[in-house]
Amino acid sequence: MRRRFDETLETPIASLIDVVFLLIIFFVVTAVVEKDVVDESIRLAQAKHVAAIDQKDPRTVTINVTEKGDVNIALQPLNLTQLQQILTATRKQSGDSVPIVIRGDGRTVYGHIDGVMQAVGRTGLYRVRLAAEATGRGDQ
Repeated sequence: MRRRFDETLETPIASLIDVVFLLIIFFVVTAVVEKDVVDESIRLAQAKHVAAIDQKDPRTVTINVTEKGDVNIALQPLNLTQLQQILTATRKQSGDSVPIVIRGDGRTVYGHIDGVMQAVGRTGLYRVRLAAEATGRGDQ
């Protein structure tokens, strides 16, 4: 009879460490991309009688309007004509039901917000929301 040699089984740890580092890099990069959509300099208006909305459609286009009326998407400055062109292209690519979130600074003159809403309306997109900071519970 043949004797079996007792061999110890080893798991190759070097390749597992590489996979873990790749996963960490992936999650860090994707987290930074989501953060870049929101303009942190905008202080949202207060909404006392509504509850916060937690659901988010991945197709959502977030439009930021600063206190001075400057418009940007993902921190890229735009004028209203460029905004309308981008939204028209988005509508052609993803359909009429693409959600639009307008994040206007609480101190912004409403005329600036209205100009953005008019540009969105001319594109045919209809799912438009105004972002506000929810300070109430929404049950009043």
